[in-house]
Amino acid sequence: MKAVKGRTVLGVGALPDDVLFILEGEATVALHSVNGREISVRRLGPGDIFGDLAAIDGRPRNANVVAQSDLRLIAMNQADFLDCLRSSSEASIWFARRLVDEVRRLTEKVFELSALNVQARLLCELLRLARAAPPTPGPGVTLHDAPTHLELANRIATQREAVTREIRSLATQGILQHNRRSMHFPSLEQLEHEVSRVVGVIAEPVTSRPPPSQPR
Repeated sequence: MKAVKGRTVLGVGALPDDVLFILEGEATVALHSVNGREISVRRLGPGDIFGDLAAIDGRPRNANVVAQSDLRLIAMNQADFLDCLRSSSEASIWFARRLVDEVRRLTEKVFELSALNVQARLLCELLRLARAAPPTPGPGVTLHDAPTHLELANRIATQREAVTREIRSLATQGILQHNRRSMHFPSLEQLEHEVSRVVGVIAEPVTSRPPPSQPR
């Protein structure tokens, strides 16, 4: 199945039905406050799945999933997904590892939002993005479809103006170069050093872990 950019693929309150696997494209898991402010929970890309938590506990979905680009998806209905976990120990272990990775990620976010200022939260988010970016020719790391300042602000629970101010400061220091839709980090080591300076140490909130392998 396919979903066009901007479409809400799953909505808050929907009852469990399908578990969806992303083959191509990106989506955002987000919540909206009463006044309309969007809080980005996480970004999804190829290899990620969503709808699995509602499939497990049978409760209504608790977040919106919005296509950030055109998506190509595979859907598995709830009953088949549960049967797969019951019948395959390998699939069950894969899913357990995925849940552990999600708990660790959310723990990191709680730490960052509770203990770090805007500058440090932004640096942690940029380092995660840089470490997850595909390799590019030449030195440094380039994000070719970088999040907008508003998207970054939604991810780290601040205002767009604060992100713009910090991005300009990082550009002045030579830590990043940016234009409308891309960011380039001339040296990943320099970015890591700046995170270390601001956060104190390069600790768990900014470590890079390989994603859980997919079940066969």
